[in-house]
Amino acid sequence: MSKSNYFQIKNISKSFGPTHANKNISLSFDKGEIRGLVGENGSGKSTISSIIAGILNSDEGQMNKNGREYHPESPVDANSKGVSIVVQELGLVQNLTVAENIFLGKTEKFSYKGIINRKELYRSAEKELKKWKIDNIPVNIIARDLSVEEKKLVELTRALLGDPDIIIFDEITAALSQDKREFFYELVQKLKKDKKIVIFISHDLQENIDLADKITIMKDGEVVDTVESSSLNEDSLKRLMVGRDIKNMYHRSDSIEKNKNKEQKVVMEVKNLSYNNKFEDVNFSLYQGEILGLAGLNGSGTHILGKALFGLIQADDGMIYLPYSQDNITDIFSAINNDISYVPKDRDDEGLMLAASIKENICLPSIDILKGVVGFISPVKKKKFAQNILDNFQIKANNIEQNVGELSGGNKQKVSIGSWMVKDNKIMILDCPTRGVDVGVKAYI
Repeated sequence: MSKSNYFQIKNISKSFGPTHANKNISLSFDKGEIRGLVGENGSGKSTISSIIAGILNSDEGQMNKNGREYHPESPVDANSKGVSIVVQELGLVQNLTVAENIFLGKTEKFSYKGIINRKELYRSAEKELKKWKIDNIPVNIIARDLSVEEKKLVELTRALLGDPDIIIFDEITAALSQDKREFFYELVQKLKKDKKIVIFISHDLQENIDLADKITIMKDGEVVDTVESSSLNEDSLKRLMVGRDIKNMYHRSDSIEKNKNKEQKVVMEVKNLSYNNKFEDVNFSLYQGEILGLAGLNGSGTHILGKALFGLIQADDGMIYLPYSQDNITDIFSAINNDISYVPKDRDDEGLMLAASIKENICLPSIDILKGVVGFISPVKKKKFAQNILDNFQIKANNIEQNVGELSGGNKQKVSIGSWMVKDNKIMILDCPTRGVDVGVKAYI
């Protein structure tokens, strides 16, 4: 079997009701290749990845690996055949330990007469983490207590268990801080050197160009083209993705710098804020019309600080004062009552009701403005309100009654952000708001 034919996808199609997620997809991959996969939200990237990884079955088409037909019945089956994935959404079992998640479905090797030798399980999990230079995550803690980044690193370790020859990374870097991104880039180069096939999905286009050998562009469930990354720049890749030029997408014309001589009102004062050794003695003032960025490496406390500013956690010391209402933030209710909104990084566990409809998710933060004089909510008004957000944020869905859990990761993020941005907010706290969204929506945000 020639190198260029090691893994092939032929005429794969997949539909969800009336939605054609993948239409006649055909691709081939070389051993030792890093393949970028890009496209707008809902273009079919995660669907084709899920089919390769055995999470979904295709409706039509076939796959061949090393000259043999490849048709995984499940992720476990795919893994046994040398294919693994780190999914876009969080893929750990929240009530299991880190060690149990790493060896999920493979704990029988630690079992004797039905009893798991936890000491040996923990020792083996630590060994696997250290193999990939991840040595700061305790293996005996419950997954739900990990940060989003830590969860992704555990998923990464699990995906590399068993030395797979095809590894899919679906939006992994969106959950990583800069230092861990650098670690990931080095890891991918090592996998390439070891002749692995790496399929890499990211909405960071420059990252794709820098990392991948070739980039496949998808749109509306179909392959637009596959090109050498060396022949692309960010603008030409955007053009292939969305069919138009997107320039100056992060430029802000009304910046505070241009108005620095005008009087600016302070809307939030944070004084000596500290919490549980996560952050200490934080002080800053937020001005009306200002975009204040909070940045830091893994464990620096930026995400925890965002929760504290919204009243989700109670600081041990210090205060959060709002001059416009002469009020302090003491809990989530005082934050909402003072027109503050918060979009969390972990959208699935903290930002959305996955089993509820798009309409219910969008309308929930705005119940106070949707209800009538006597407290009833008009179904017509609710439907119109949700449809407006669906259209403005270009959320790809069947309709507003579709469950949020059925959407792609990027479209979930649009629902999460849109439900809060529609409110008349005085302050918005956005934790990684562009995580998993395409270039067009980044420009809109």
